[in-house]
Amino acid sequence: MTGPRRYWLMKSEPEAFSIDDLAQAPTQTTNWDGVRNY
Repeated sequence: MTGPRRYWLMKSEPEAFSIDDLAQAPTQTTNWDGVRNY
């Protein structure tokens, strides 16, 4: 990769954490704790 990442994929159920919730977060970031490896 030659430059900074500009796009991220966000997968979450809207009832759990919506894009509006992310927009209202102080730094517009959050941790993703639902990662699983099957």
